[in-house]
Amino acid sequence: MIAYISGEIIELEANKIVILTSGGVWFEVWISEITFSELSLNIEKSFYIYHHITEGNQSLFGFLEKSEKDIFTELIKISWIGWKVAIQILWLWVNTLSSAIKNEDKKMIESIKWIWKKMAEKIILELKDKDFILQSSNSVSPKGREIKHNLEKNLEIDIISTLVNMWYQKSAIQTALTKIPEELQTMEEILPAVIKEL
Repeated sequence: MIAYISGEIIELEANKIVILTSGGVWFEVWISEITFSELSLNIEKSFYIYHHITEGNQSLFGFLEKSEKDIFTELIKISWIGWKVAIQILWLWVNTLSSAIKNEDKKMIESIKWIWKKMAEKIILELKDKDFILQSSNSVSPKGREIKHNLEKNLEIDIISTLVNMWYQKSAIQTALTKIPEELQTMEEILPAVIKEL
């Protein structure tokens, strides 16, 4: 089983990379949007790997943070959730997802593509007592950035989704949102301000 890979990123797509190790081995690795937003071509990176083996196939899933791998591993144990859905769920930052599970925020989880009400309830039921959920912080996003602008959560998700579809990096969008004046409250007001920061 492969548990960890280090090497140079030689191909980069929104959902997968090809990484060249120092030993000359090329690995194709599936990634989430969280991971994609932190990467660029021709850089050296290390990844926690979930090695998925079935009777007819093998796939590698890479994560920059162990906590993201832990959540992915638990998600694919839940009935109805395959790896494609688990990767989509990880569109949310780990702490945001943990907070939604701890607070039983079904609407937040239902806002994720391919998730319906019963599935959201099952995710909360299955994961709410897991250690990584209980220990996570509610207020800090990746790299310790606080989202200071008090946005309604669904609006924040819509803004991030819109800008990711415009090819902006999610991590940069999260940072830009911390700089937006509090008086801006609608999508029409906030989008131009965020783009200006980007």
